[in-house]
Amino acid sequence: MSTLIKDKFDLLDEKMEAGGFDAFIIYGRGVVTQYGYLYYFANYYPVLRPGFVVKVKGEEPIVFYTTRADRYLAKEKGTIKDVRFAGIGDVVDSKNGILGEITSYINEQGAKRTGVCGLETLMTHNEAQFLKDNIEGDVVDGTNVIQEMKALKWEEEQEAVRETFRIAEESHAAFEANIAPGKPFAEVAAEVDKIARANGCISTLIFLEDGPYFLRKPTLDTVGESGLVTAFTEIVGPNGTWVEKGSLFGVGELTEGEKAVGEACVAAMEAVRDTMKPGVKVSELARVISEQSTHLDVNPGIWHGHGVGVDHDIPIIREDSDAVIEPGMVLSVHPNISNKDETVGASIADVFLVHDDHAESLSGGNYDITYL
Repeated sequence: MSTLIKDKFDLLDEKMEAGGFDAFIIYGRGVVTQYGYLYYFANYYPVLRPGFVVKVKGEEPIVFYTTRADRYLAKEKGTIKDVRFAGIGDVVDSKNGILGEITSYINEQGAKRTGVCGLETLMTHNEAQFLKDNIEGDVVDGTNVIQEMKALKWEEEQEAVRETFRIAEESHAAFEANIAPGKPFAEVAAEVDKIARANGCISTLIFLEDGPYFLRKPTLDTVGESGLVTAFTEIVGPNGTWVEKGSLFGVGELTEGEKAVGEACVAAMEAVRDTMKPGVKVSELARVISEQSTHLDVNPGIWHGHGVGVDHDIPIIREDSDAVIEPGMVLSVHPNISNKDETVGASIADVFLVHDDHAESLSGGNYDITYL
């Protein structure tokens, strides 16, 4: 077990003691936004299927998977020595066997209070109910315990994010080299994806969009003769960390409306860059983002941003949040707006490492529209 993973389990032991937990289950699935809790401790997650890290007070951790193949790969790539499996990996219904193994183990240990990360958020109703019905002691949602742990990174974790962002930037550069009128969006995205995969990325989401919102996966539609284009590179690097890099491109001559929306998005990112530092509430980031487009009649697209590291983390950047930026956090910020008619949109993304007295923009803080 690496020093970093040992530090994580030592911290979990402290959290369990403070919260009165005798056992803790950490749940995850092999899907972006759902793999993080599992990978954070086990350094491996399956394709689509679930995995469970089980930590009983005073005992070494165990990780459970639903296939023999995942047990093999977790032994090869993971950080937990005791790897077990139950079931056949059927993605429709394969979990009662593994859940039975887990509940039996916890009951054998005499746990009176078990925390479950993902109980009310990631697990299906049937999975959560099985644990509640079959673990003999109290079962409570412990997601916030792991969220709080993941939100503050060790220096080694911040450096892992930095390395993944380097890959994202190298990959993202292929957008500028390949965006051209008449070229299919999917073909451009494939060039970006190829670089990310060649660098060992575990998972990728590549977006290229000339409409109001960028979340459509690339299609065979082609880049127009002119327009504002949003490009996003979102990757899980070889070290398991998740980053997001987004920028704007102007193809041909932009209309005044396209320029206005694009420049408001640029101004929002610049305001974030100038505001971000320890001690600032994340609601202040949300406020300065919104302020940059008050002179326009626009719609917000998606949330303004969130913590990143091993998958998505807290805090969530929104105006009703009381969360405060702290040293050790890593934040991805991605303002996203569209005009009222939903014909023009813009989004930019950058990742910030929060240090003791400042926040570091991994993109260098340059967000200008790139004109092609």
